[in-house]
Amino acid sequence: MGKASFSGSYDHSLDSKGRVIIPASYREALGENFTVTINPSKTAVAIYPEKVWEEQLERLSKINPMDKKGMQYVRFVMSISFADNSMDSQGRVLIPAKLRSKIGLTKDIVFVGINTYIEIWDAEAYRKYDEETDMDFDEVSDYVYEQYNG
Repeated sequence: MGKASFSGSYDHSLDSKGRVIIPASYREALGENFTVTINPSKTAVAIYPEKVWEEQLERLSKINPMDKKGMQYVRFVMSISFADNSMDSQGRVLIPAKLRSKIGLTKDIVFVGINTYIEIWDAEAYRKYDEETDMDFDEVSDYVYEQYNG
């Protein structure tokens, strides 16, 4: 059986306690336990299913402890990674205040499926990002084709 994948985007909102309802279409693929952290470009919160997070940890474990720059990255990522999360009975999960602050999440958010994980963007930041990508789509698609299919 292959890895579950996430796609689509969904507008949602954070409640006053920093919780969000995970879209129903993502719940099964997300599984029982998952990690809430920052995405690789520091633009959104990322939610990784347990197996995908284990793969991330495996990559991080290859960084030599004597590599100061590499360990700087590891410390940063691990200090804002919250493992062993699960949804409550209403499908909600808490986005830690530290992450909400780093990303600048406001009440209005957008869930975006990124194949093997989920991103949660501030709605206004995502709107701007989406508009830029839409305007540059030919250039972006050419890049992806050349980089990964050439």
